[in-house]
Amino acid sequence: MNIEMKDLGLNEFFLKEVKHFEGLHVGRVSSLSKGIYKLITDQGELKAEVSGKFRFKATGARNYPTVGDFVMIKRADGNSIIHHVLSRKSLLVRKEAGMTQETQLIAANIDKIFICMSLNNDFNIRRMERYLSIAWDSGAVPVIVLTKADLCENVEAMLEEVSKISIGVDVIVTSSVDNGGYEPIKNYLLGGQTVAFIGSSGVGKSTLINSLLGQELIETRGLRNDDKGKHTKTRRELFTI
Repeated sequence: MNIEMKDLGLNEFFLKEVKHFEGLHVGRVSSLSKGIYKLITDQGELKAEVSGKFRFKATGARNYPTVGDFVMIKRADGNSIIHHVLSRKSLLVRKEAGMTQETQLIAANIDKIFICMSLNNDFNIRRMERYLSIAWDSGAVPVIVLTKADLCENVEAMLEEVSKISIGVDVIVTSSVDNGGYEPIKNYLLGGQTVAFIGSSGVGKSTLINSLLGQELIETRGLRNDDKGKHTKTRRELFTI
């Protein structure tokens, strides 16, 4: 199975660095679990782990690969070995809870971040401001996606609230009830680009992503009896459309 890596975002920004690593191959991290990375390469998917030298030289969490990173690997019969993480053009991070200054890497090399918030009891303008700040700090372009418009009786009023804190940011209103409710998002999905969906549990991210993928790859749950979404699980994974 041959995959065109340029379709996965491997452009000139990364290629100028790739040429310095003779004998190694490039892959993109699609997910990670317990130190094992799932990669997409030009020959399909494989699993990898970082080299001992990589671990020795790493000075913190930011040095390790995260979802979306392009890495240089040496292929092996078992797990391939990651020797280098290519420079990032954007990095989405989240501060750890408490007084610590540590940050958790969420995803790298994102072009657009869709900030999802539902137009029901989950709507919170202060939270939207925080998400916008995180998105701008990442280096990616934010796009606001307001979900579950079918559950809202005053969409225009909420849109006005959002417009006051999101100057220069595109805002999309969606509904899973309408067959064409997610169509506007497809206009932002360009070849070779990477987008991320962030937002609170239950705002409809999984339903939206499944719709874009055309298949049920992510578990979804309904609403609680207080009109707020049920938590499913934190998920960081790269899918190809």
